[in-house]
Amino acid sequence: MNELHELIESEIKRPSVFIDETVLYPEFIPPVIRYRDKQLRQLVELFKPVILKPGSSSVKVLLAGPVGTGKTLTSIVFGREISRVAESRGIKLRYVHVNCSRSKNLVGIIREAKDSLGLHIPDRGLSSSESLLAFLKLLSRDNTYLILALDEFEYFLNTAPPEDKHAIVRMYDITREDVKRVNMIFIARGSPANVWSKVDSVTGSYLMKNLVSFEPYRASELYTILKDRVDAAFHQGVVGDEVIDYISRMSGYDTGGDGNARKALAVLHAAGKLADKELAEGKATRVTIDHVRQVIAQEYPAIVDLLDSLHYLSLHEILVLEAVLRTLKDTGLDYVPMSTVEATYNKICEELGEEPRKHTQLYAYLMDLKQRGIILTKTSLKGKRGRSTYVGFGAAPLETVLQKLDTMIKQLRVR
Repeated sequence: MNELHELIESEIKRPSVFIDETVLYPEFIPPVIRYRDKQLRQLVELFKPVILKPGSSSVKVLLAGPVGTGKTLTSIVFGREISRVAESRGIKLRYVHVNCSRSKNLVGIIREAKDSLGLHIPDRGLSSSESLLAFLKLLSRDNTYLILALDEFEYFLNTAPPEDKHAIVRMYDITREDVKRVNMIFIARGSPANVWSKVDSVTGSYLMKNLVSFEPYRASELYTILKDRVDAAFHQGVVGDEVIDYISRMSGYDTGGDGNARKALAVLHAAGKLADKELAEGKATRVTIDHVRQVIAQEYPAIVDLLDSLHYLSLHEILVLEAVLRTLKDTGLDYVPMSTVEATYNKICEELGEEPRKHTQLYAYLMDLKQRGIILTKTSLKGKRGRSTYVGFGAAPLETVLQKLDTMIKQLRVR
């Protein structure tokens, strides 16, 4: 027991790159929602009758968009704030969030909703329609109004029987209640067309009537989102702007990524955990771009498969790629000037006793490597004047690739 006590104490006292890593968790609700003002305004407009004339209508809204575009976060924050506004006006409005990956049918949804509200309804012996009517009666008894958010709604649409879909979407067509106490937010991954394909045309028209769309995040938007979390999650100076910029551009919809903020945050968190481990081993003091590369390579091994194309390269193309990776590793940057790469290439050739190729041929090699998808290039960088060629690399960890290149160089020089 004493050993366990000491282990716990030592772990608590161990230096860490983190201040509070829970800020990076998917369920964390930030104090400010970035780039979703339009969607919040739409929700306010659509749910205004719930405040002005409670019970006069049942509002139903569909939030649709790809994974990691802020649908859940927007719904939760909106539900929390509108409940507070209602309370200030003497209206008993509750927001309940149910995930349909756990509750895949109407009975399961009602069970989770009534548990959240502290209501007692017997689970056994009631059909789904009887459970729904019992639930509505209890809301009426307590004079409670509800916004019920069904997250990952596509699970429900895929698994629930048609009568359950009908009851959830067109609840008051069935029950004929005068006071409509339940309002719905349906949160679905994918396009509205994907949702429509899972229901009949009448139910689909109900869902599409109030549609709030969420677009994938751009790189600049992800940068701001990540910067907010970095400031709260890590000690100052542990995560540089270059790391945030790298993850943002790898993930941004406008820079070739999928625009998934959840994935970008997961990569940042995992890179932080890797740096934290290396801090304890005395190998690192901050999160680097190569930590990010290692995480992405582990999570998305297909990226590393790209390196299979290396055996098609000539010796000097491999030497140029070696120069790119060495320069990136030595500088810690994600993009370096071609002039610096050329200087490293000349040094490598000198070390190996190889005659370096001229500048024009070096540029041709770089463009070929870019065409093959092995390296990245751009002609301008933020904060740099003029137009020059800058060279970067993809997601694979530099050290792993450099080791492979060293082996290939030895093999090619023996031939």
